[in-house]
Amino acid sequence: MEMEMASASRADPSRQPACPSTAARRRVLALLASLGLARPGAAQAAAGPNAGRVGIVLLHGIGATGASMEPLAARLRQAGWRVATPDLPYGGPRAFSEPVEAAERTVLAELERLRREGATRLVLAGFSLGGFFAAHMAGRTPVDALVSIAPNGGSDMKPLMDEVARARQLVAQGRGAQPTLMKDAAVVGDERYDLPHATPAAYITWFDHAGAMNWRGVWSRLRPGTPVFLVVPTRDLANLRKVKRELWQGLPRHPANRLYEPRADHLGASMASADEAVKWVREVVENRPL
Repeated sequence: MEMEMASASRADPSRQPACPSTAARRRVLALLASLGLARPGAAQAAAGPNAGRVGIVLLHGIGATGASMEPLAARLRQAGWRVATPDLPYGGPRAFSEPVEAAERTVLAELERLRREGATRLVLAGFSLGGFFAAHMAGRTPVDALVSIAPNGGSDMKPLMDEVARARQLVAQGRGAQPTLMKDAAVVGDERYDLPHATPAAYITWFDHAGAMNWRGVWSRLRPGTPVFLVVPTRDLANLRKVKRELWQGLPRHPANRLYEPRADHLGASMASADEAVKWVREVVENRPL
């Protein structure tokens, strides 16, 4: 197991005061993820002869949109790779109004688009819930590698069974597709956040502990032979640090698997790990013999 350190200094978001509203909180998280995290002067990787064959679908975190991943996407594109940053239905103004299956279709469509554009070596990557969802998709469709950055947000990491039960009651009443104020929960502490446009039927697919987003289930379904670059920053949220060893040891065996622990908090993990992720993808995916 390889553990290396990179530098970044930001406050642990789990210790910050709550934003006055869910919408404000989501905007702040997206802004922090997309602004001020790139490190000026960081080494830029030159495109190699096989760079055009690499395509990466890069997934955003909860409450954000694909635009929040543009700083990391720009770094990856500098390496000559094709990068897609789709909007997924666990973010944006209508978060959790569509089921897990809708997000799966979006990711599969992006992979297919990259293939049509000439990519023959495909990588799933993501940050936070996006890192977790990338792992979910890597268990459902063959890819050449997985880059999972501070993966978090599994349904069983959140105490929301009362909300799931309420959602089931609403579905039974024929209101499963009706926008309804539901709740999300922090993975650390007991804070809850409004999801004003969630639909009960979709909500169940994301938050039921026995559903597709159970984190141990997702990890156990990773396809054998898929190399993984796993990022767990040193100042990440306590729940992820607690299960770090289980995450690492639960990966399918592969000689290229790597655990990287940059000196960063949760929000800083993407850009703190960018340079090492580029090196790893180049070595494991781009420069792999045909």
